[in-house]
Amino acid sequence: MRRAQGAVEYLFMVAAVLIIVAIVVRYLRSSASSGGGAIESGVTELSKELSEQLSSATG
Repeated sequence: MRRAQGAVEYLFMVAAVLIIVAIVVRYLRSSASSGGGAIESGVTELSKELSEQLSSATG
């Protein structure tokens, strides 16, 4: 009886850890995708500004 109780408690702890890991992974993915969008828009603005500067310097 004691072994079965220990095994069930161990399985519950493993399940809890897996749930926590899944939540953290989901949070990191969502924050990474929103950060990636900000970086992409910044790069677009920077390349636009650079091309304007180059065209005004050459022409």
